[in-house]
Amino acid sequence: MRYQGLHRLVDEGDAGDEYNFSPPAGNPQPADPVRNLRSALLEDGPLRARLEARYDFAVFSGLSHDRQRRKETETALPVRLMLSLEADRPRLDIELEVINRAEDHRLRVHFPLPFQADRSVADSAFHATARAVAAARRDPGAAELELPTYPMWSFVDVSDGRAGLALITHGLHEYEVLPDAPQELALTLLRSVGWLSRGDLVTRAGHAGPEMATPGAQVPGGHRFRYSLFFHAGDWHAGGVWRAAESVLLPVVAGRGTPVTRKPPVIELEPDCMQMTALQPRPGGYDLRFLNASDASCEARLRLQPQPVDVRVVTLGDVERERLTPEGGTLHLPVNPWEIVTLRATR
Repeated sequence: MRYQGLHRLVDEGDAGDEYNFSPPAGNPQPADPVRNLRSALLEDGPLRARLEARYDFAVFSGLSHDRQRRKETETALPVRLMLSLEADRPRLDIELEVINRAEDHRLRVHFPLPFQADRSVADSAFHATARAVAAARRDPGAAELELPTYPMWSFVDVSDGRAGLALITHGLHEYEVLPDAPQELALTLLRSVGWLSRGDLVTRAGHAGPEMATPGAQVPGGHRFRYSLFFHAGDWHAGGVWRAAESVLLPVVAGRGTPVTRKPPVIELEPDCMQMTALQPRPGGYDLRFLNASDASCEARLRLQPQPVDVRVVTLGDVERERLTPEGGTLHLPVNPWEIVTLRATR
């Protein structure tokens, strides 16, 4: 599978407010926006390679007096792009630094897809939500245009069932799948606007809040973004996207910490769809919480060392229920799709 044209910065005017994006009717773009490109190979070892690129990204800044058209005043945004690739790992790590000197614009990064997807899947606190790939639409009588920009917590995945691309982000939570062929996955980096609410948007009728100028929402200055592309076979579940996101956002960190007087428990949890979400110490033991992150019921298998003397299922209301008895040192528990389970272990 070949992915071409990945990571294209796209900038457009934004006549909206802090609630809603609203493109101006006149939305011109500078020709050949990438200027003064310099690149260097920083690492080329057997385990990791790193490439750095620096350039100026030309954008238009500001809106006309009636806010119907983007001004054609060019402003250069200094950009530093770092790409890192590790051996035997189907993941590209990206770090992007941008100095924002423009106003009234939205900056996104696009990733063209070599396949057609009919949906995206994005995670939330305890769920992965599928959404249809669609264009913007307005229901009859609705005051607001339904834009296909959606939230994610740490990843969004698109696939055709045979191959897929997951975008894993640090603190960036808005994405869109552009439906026109070839499809593109877009990640919002910046929305620079100057008003809390306005009543003249094309994407919403009336105000969403008080009409208040918010110059700080133009977010001037330096910004650093980190995200990764994870390439996989199958859909998000078969490709192990949730585990890949965990490895990006929760890496192993070497360092010197506070001496531990009592060793923590060793927990083995299977299958991979069982996601541990909390481990809370308590007098005499600990509470372990996990999620069946799949659309199918399956059996959770747990091995705990040292083996507790008592393990019980606990409700979210802290009511102890059934006791679990290990079989050959392993606890077995049927779990429904997307069910949250809490176990209380007493040593």
